[in-house]
Amino acid sequence: MRARPAPGVPLVLAPLIPLLLAPVGCASAVCSKVRADREAFTRRAPAPGPHLALAVPYATLSQSVQRSLADLPQVRLPLPDLGPVDLGSLAVAIRSVAFRPAPAGSVGARVTVALLHQGKPVTALELDAVVAPRLDPQAGSVHLRLGAADLREVRPSLPPAERKRFAEFLLSLVPGAARALVGREQVEALAEAFLRELVGGRWPQIRDGMLQGTDDLVDVEIDLGDVPLTKIELKSGAADLEVWAHAALPAAALSSGTARPAGSDARLVGLRMSGGVAAALANRAMASGQIPARYNRDGAPDPRGELLAGVDWRAGERPLKVHAWSTEGTCARLSFGGTPKVAARGGELAVDVADGTLEEVTGSLRVRAAVWFSGLGRQTFAVSESIADAIEFEILGVDYRARVVTAAVSRAELEFSLALAEAPQPATPRR
Repeated sequence: MRARPAPGVPLVLAPLIPLLLAPVGCASAVCSKVRADREAFTRRAPAPGPHLALAVPYATLSQSVQRSLADLPQVRLPLPDLGPVDLGSLAVAIRSVAFRPAPAGSVGARVTVALLHQGKPVTALELDAVVAPRLDPQAGSVHLRLGAADLREVRPSLPPAERKRFAEFLLSLVPGAARALVGREQVEALAEAFLRELVGGRWPQIRDGMLQGTDDLVDVEIDLGDVPLTKIELKSGAADLEVWAHAALPAAALSSGTARPAGSDARLVGLRMSGGVAAALANRAMASGQIPARYNRDGAPDPRGELLAGVDWRAGERPLKVHAWSTEGTCARLSFGGTPKVAARGGELAVDVADGTLEEVTGSLRVRAAVWFSGLGRQTFAVSESIADAIEFEILGVDYRARVVTAAVSRAELEFSLALAEAPQPATPRR
């Protein structure tokens, strides 16, 4: 005879059935929420920029092209005869190219042409040109070229003080015995006629002689490294050429101002980077396997770890955010916040996050915030440093690499000062 349940048992268990099923339903809801949050994080749309700003001192660019000018040919010019007095000749040579401000989207270049007597400068002509650069966001590059053809229509100028200086020079060539026969007015008139002919009718011949066999006086290419860009803007600051780049990344734009970080060494290249760019680049590195994307509950990299990581940046208190999602099993989402402090020491970036805090939890999982920041936080800044170090300059066929000298972090961005050094490997042949 089969035993029958006591008649009161179903009535007693019935009210408990929803409670017994609730954890399963609740867990399912948590997992759905966590997965949706992870999906939304990975699908964030790019935000309008600019996100990167590079300040390159005009003086740095000018010095870099200077050494190539010594190989340019000189043109000999006979000085006019002063009656029976033979004054000899002058050499005309390009002596410097100095970058300077110009209208937005271009850069100015002042070419100085020196008149030399026995190797010593006598006076100088100035040619002011404007270079329209080629901007290639897809390649992440800015290309400045000033060739012989760009100077065809540029006319030299001679300041009044240089005219007077040249007249004094001619007078100094007149032997003492002949000075009684030659008046100052005659010498000054001769000097004026010579200079007028120099910058007028004879200039094309002189210019072509100096530039014979020369492709480019200026050939500068700036490579912004492996950052996906949508737009590059060029601005002329008072002392810097400013390159403002818009990145195809989910990152807040930089605040307005100059490209140079406040208080940075004006002799170095300055770089401002949105904190969101640093975070987005770290996420890209995780997606490509450059840095670990999975971690265990102790915050250690583990290819089988249950936690997927992500990095974000939100301007304000504890701006660096580290997220961890567990989308299977014990579903959970954890968000940490911290204020990173960085410094360049011995050629490397030292990172410290002393206030790493677990700010938000979905689910019941718990981990130690300090461990996460000691690992993933440092890797985030290692990626940022590698991007800063990857900025390259090719100047007249010579490769220069950037090196981080100083670093700082604000609530919204990272700031670097970079030194340029000639790369040890041979320059890439031009195509």
